Amino acid sequence: MTMDRKIEKKKWAIWQWGLLVVGVVGGSWLIYQLLADASIRTYRVPQEQLIVSTVEFGAFEDLIPIRGTIQPFNSVFLDAVIGGAVETVFVEEGAFVEAGQPLVQLSNTSTRLTAAQADAGTTEQLNYLSGIANGFETTKLNTVREIINIEYRMITLERLLGRAERLVADSLVSEEEYESLVDELVYQKKILANSLERQELENTIREERLQQITVQMKMLQENLEISQSSFDSLLVRAPISGQLTSFPVEIGESKQNGQRLGQIDVVDHYKVVAQIDEYYVSRVTAGQDATFTLVGTEFAAQVIKVYPEITEGTFTVDLEFVGLAPGNIRRGQTLQMELTLGNPVESLLLALGGFIQDTGGNWVFVLDATGEYALRRDIRVGRRNNRYVEVREGLREGDRVITSSYSQMEDMERIQLTQ
Repeated sequence: MTMDRKIEKKKWAIWQWGLLVVGVVGGSWLIYQLLADASIRTYRVPQEQLIVSTVEFGAFEDLIPIRGTIQPFNSVFLDAVIGGAVETVFVEEGAFVEAGQPLVQLSNTSTRLTAAQADAGTTEQLNYLSGIANGFETTKLNTVREIINIEYRMITLERLLGRAERLVADSLVSEEEYESLVDELVYQKKILANSLERQELENTIREERLQQITVQMKMLQENLEISQSSFDSLLVRAPISGQLTSFPVEIGESKQNGQRLGQIDVVDHYKVVAQIDEYYVSRVTAGQDATFTLVGTEFAAQVIKVYPEITEGTFTVDLEFVGLAPGNIRRGQTLQMELTLGNPVESLLLALGGFIQDTGGNWVFVLDATGEYALRRDIRVGRRNNRYVEVREGLREGDRVITSSYSQMEDMERIQLTQ
């Protein structure tokens, strides 16, 4: 009879336990990675739809592109000082005119009548003041003549007294006659003293009044000239020589006081007027240089004035040509220019792209070593020009960055590049 034998289970070898542990750990890690990947917001996009740029170290040229318009360096606007109806037009729009040349004759009956009345009234007042001044001069001459007569009478009396003194001793002249001559001489001396005092007073009054009259006459004369000039201003003349680039006037139409009649440009000297984004308002100053190319030739210009006002996100600058100015340019012509804000500086550079508008330069998507994924990374940028942005923190030389627009992936944390 056969006896049953108990079968014992074989124990696992150490290497089998090792394989089991490795399998469990590997499976756990795989599950973790799958769960972690599932929790990361990922955007899948074909690689050919993206622009990838490499961070490089080089000279950063602090340039910005600007668009300028050719404008005359000097322009003078023509306004109707005194309004009126257009009576005669002497030149056409676009014509070249000389300083002082008549351009248009306006007609204003009220102004003519007012000027005539003002002329008559002013002339009357001037004549009145002239009469007062002449009266002072006549009084002066009369007083001088009176003093002359008194002095002459005193000389005569002194001569008569000298004779009378000798004749009184011989009783040839009575005492009464002698004393009468003495009394008259004393009287004439008193009259002379009074006349001299009166003359001094008259001179003082005359000088004060003549000064006042002179001032009044000068003011009246100025008023007369103003009245005459207001009448003369009905004939509009060219204040400078140049081209009449705007002159919208027609015979018979009415122009109001101060209304714009036209514009004269000095066409032998031009400037460039450019609008610049307010982002650069603190960095643009007079004296900075700009370059542009026209018909295959490079030209230079320089900022001569920065206007402080900001309108609709831009401010205005004036630039003047430096050295050789381009020929055959026209008012209103547009130029594409590059304005230099500073000297070149060696730094990390990243190509400028659509990402800068989406992130403001605060973060980017950086490709990993495989080139299959791009992860979001915070960065800090500095200056920018029309080609590059200066990288201050967050990137290293050789990093590959997606620089195209992030408009579809702003909320993502990772980008997966597909074939």
